[in-house]
Parts: sequence; C-alpha cells; structure tokens
Amino acid sequence: MTDKKPEIPQAGQASAPGIPASPGPATNARPAQPSPAKKPRSVLLPAFIIVLLVALALAAALWYQQRQFHQAADSLAAQVQSGASAANQAAEQAQQALSLQQEQSGQIAALERSVSEARSHAESLEQAFRNLTDSGSDLVLINDVDHLLTIAQQQLQLSGNVANAVISLETAQAQLARANRPGLASLLQTINGDLDRLRAASTVDVALLSTQLDELSALVGEAALLVPDDAAPDIVPSTPSAPPRASESRGGMDADAPWWRQTLDTVDGWSRSAWSSIRQDLGQFITVRRVDDPTALLMSPDQATRFRENLRLRIMTAQLALMMRQPKIWQSETEALVKAVESRYDQKSPQSRQALKLAREMADTSIEVKLPTVTNSLQAVEALREASAKSAQEGAITSPSSNGQAPADDAPGAAQAEPEEPPQAGEAPQSEAAPSDPVPPADAAPTTPQR
Repeated sequence: MTDKKPEIPQAGQASAPGIPASPGPATNARPAQPSPAKKPRSVLLPAFIIVLLVALALAAALWYQQRQFHQAADSLAAQVQSGASAANQAAEQAQQALSLQQEQSGQIAALERSVSEARSHAESLEQAFRNLTDSGSDLVLINDVDHLLTIAQQQLQLSGNVANAVISLETAQAQLARANRPGLASLLQTINGDLDRLRAASTVDVALLSTQLDELSALVGEAALLVPDDAAPDIVPSTPSAPPRASESRGGMDADAPWWRQTLDTVDGWSRSAWSSIRQDLGQFITVRRVDDPTALLMSPDQATRFRENLRLRIMTAQLALMMRQPKIWQSETEALVKAVESRYDQKSPQSRQALKLAREMADTSIEVKLPTVTNSLQAVEALREASAKSAQEGAITSPSSNGQAPADDAPGAAQAEPEEPPQAGEAPQSEAAPSDPVPPADAAPTTPQR
C-alpha cells in the first residue's frame, strides 16, 4: 500500500496535460488541478507584448516626428541661407547701382558745366559779333549786308523764290536799323524800296499748279479712251432719248372720236413705240462718232498703255519746268497735253472732260513772271564800299604828316617839295607866313615866294 500511493499522483500528472484518464475503479479520486505558478506567467506575457508594441509605436512616432522636425529645420536653414545670399546679392547690386548713379551724376554735372561754358562762349561770341557788326567799322557791316543782298539776288534769279529774298532783305534791314549809322541811311532807304517792290510783286502759285498736275496725272491714267484698253475696258454709253410712252401718244386722242379714228391712233402709237425700241436696240450695236485723229481708233491695248505713260512723262516734264522757271517748256508740254486729251480721249466720260478742263487751265496759265531785283541795293553797297576805301586811302596819306613832325632843317625842303596852288579868280592871295613865324627885321629884304 505504501508503495502504490506515490504512483497515483504521477499517473494523474501524466494524464493531466494529455488525454484525460479513463475512470477507473477508484471513483473517490480527485481530478488533477493546475499548478498555481503557471497562471501569472500566461497573464504577464500579453501585457508585456502590448507594452512593447506601445513602446515601439511611441518610439516610431517620436522618431518620425524628430525626422520631420529635422527636415523642417533643414528647409528653414536652406531658405534662410538663400534669403541671406539674395539679400547679399541685392546689396551688391544696390551698391553697384549707387556707384553707377554717382558716376552718372558726376558725368551729368560735368556735361552741365561744359554746356554752360559752351553757352557762355556762344553768348560771348554772339555779343562780340553783334558789337563788331553794330559798333564796329562800317566796312564790316557793309560786307554783311552785301552777303545778304547777294543771297536775295540768287533766290530771285535761280529759283524765283520771293519769300526767301524778302527774308534776306528783312535781315539786312534789321542789322542796319540796329546799327543806327547816319552814313548808311541811304543804303537803308534803298533796301526799303527794294523790299516794298518784292512784297508787291505777283508770283506764281507753285503749290496749286503742282496739285493740279498731280490730279491731271491721275485722270489721264483712268479716263476712257476712244478705244477700250486695260485701264478703261468699258465703252462709255451714250445717253439715249427715252421712247415716247403709249399713254403720252394717246394723251391727245379725243374720247368722242369715232372708233375707227381711235383704232388708227392706237396703231400709230404702237408703231412709233415699237420703232423707238428697235432703234434704241440697234443703236447699241452701231455707234457713230466724229474723230479728228483716225489713228486714235487703231490703238491696241499695249499702245494705249504706252500712250498713258507718255502723257504722265509729259506731266512730269511740266512739273520740272514749273520748278525750274522755264516757261517755254511749260507752254509746249501743256499744249501737247491739251491736244492729246482732245484727240484721244472719249469726251463722253466725265473724267476725260475734267482732264481736258485742267489741261486747258494750265495751258492758259503763264509762269513767265518778271520779278523785281535788288540791283539798286547792290549798287548802293558798292558805292559805299568804294567811298569807304577812298576815305581809308586818304586817311593813310594824311596820317604821317599829321602824326609825325618834320625836323627844323628839313622844313624849307618840305616847303619846296609841295607846290603851291595858284589863287583862284576872285580870291586874294594868302600869306605864307604862319602866325607863329618870327617877324623879320626891318632892314631885311623881302623874299618872294617860290613857285
């Protein structure tokens, strides 16, 4: 008995973790209970795992947050660095701009100083020229006036420009008036007379004639010829007379007339209207015109084009003659234009009639206008110049005897060198003795003047 008791719990222990033991004969035996040490181990293990997972999650969150913080810090540092570099670059650019602005301001100041100096030099030169012209010698003023008068004469003779000649004379007049020289008053009066004649002269309106020539050139290029061409391919239709209407033909019919009379009048009116319609239709096929130049109807389209170009060349030649003041060429070209428009263009076209009107007006206009000259002013200037040169020569001859005195021993020789003019009729002979000469003694013999 004592040997079998310890084996029962072992069997129970052996059967506890496995399949339960089959009930045996001993029914009073208690079932095997688990060991009290294994229960806390099974509870702590899941808690430990949960705590470990929570710790790992917290560690991962902390690591991720720290990583994000480092990334944000790196991006902020990069932005700060880029902003600092941009600020440094902007500061450098601002410094360069400031230095450039200072340099430019210095250059502007230097330019302003140079401009002011140049202006002062120009003003001084102008003042000196004005003083030289106004208060200088008369010869300088005469030369300036002569130059202005020469320009006016060239404008009148070469181009017939009266306006430029008037401007030159007005400038010369202003210089003489500003100088206020009594010796040049005659020259000022002469210039005033020439200026009045120029202002009253009749001139040719070159601008108006040039405009009319341009209009004529456009018309001869578009107007219809007697033969259709490329520029005017359609024939200008004539204005036919309107046929009498049947109501007008029956207007004079008497309502009280017999029926056979009314029938005859009606047939007569119908026949007249039919004949008018037929005549109008046939008139569109056959056109009768009077042409002075038979060759005008034989031109081909190419010949018509060359004819129009030839007329344009004639118009250009007329313009050059107008500018160069050549009346003979102007007259010949305008007459040729009138003849060409009359003989080759269809006068039923309004453009042809307008071209003929312009051509006749220009042919009747003469550009040979006699303009006044400034010859009187030029002659007055030449006379004043000759007078000034003569007075200068006389002053040069008399200046040595007036400025320098001859020695006493040379006085008799000088007196002999200058012959004495004989007294004029009706004049008493003048004494040669000067008031300052010493009185000769009483016993001295009188001397006869040498001749």
